[in-house]
Amino acid sequence: MHTVLNKGSRLDPDVTLPEHAGLTMVSGAPVELLLALRRPHELEVQAVTAAPTRFAWIDVGAAGVLLYRLGPVLPWGQVTFHPHLVPAEEGPAGVDGTQGVRIALVDRDTRVVRAVHRVRWPVGFLSVVRESVARMQETPYDRLAHQHAVAALHRRYRTPEDLLIDRVDAQCTAVPIRAG
Repeated sequence: MHTVLNKGSRLDPDVTLPEHAGLTMVSGAPVELLLALRRPHELEVQAVTAAPTRFAWIDVGAAGVLLYRLGPVLPWGQVTFHPHLVPAEEGPAGVDGTQGVRIALVDRDTRVVRAVHRVRWPVGFLSVVRESVARMQETPYDRLAHQHAVAALHRRYRTPEDLLIDRVDAQCTAVPIRAG
């Protein structure tokens, strides 16, 4: 997914859009959270760059879950991650703290990038995510264990808010990265 994402640009047809959200973490590149919505409402577009940008991380052993809340209006969303699911052509999975996090909202129908925002995770949050990803990278990937871990988490915690109350390993408010 590491492609040029500028507001107003159109994604190449060969870029696969995630169902709702996709998360890519590759060494030497920014963490990328790509949101693909059909005809996003203007409030959703504005939320991508509105403060606060909040995150939470959950390590369930065979998977990681990133919770995110963009701006003060929209509810929490979530996306799962496992380093062995990063396509080989993207590069080695990892979390590079110097590159920050790039959040992009794409209109699924037109493939136009409606909003892009860059933020930086605080050091403590970054450390938790980095250690979790490294641990998963060192363990052989088991598709069934991954699916079971995510399904069990969602059975027990029905909403992202339930996860925030009872299950997160780390949470933060990200700091915007100013262009320039």
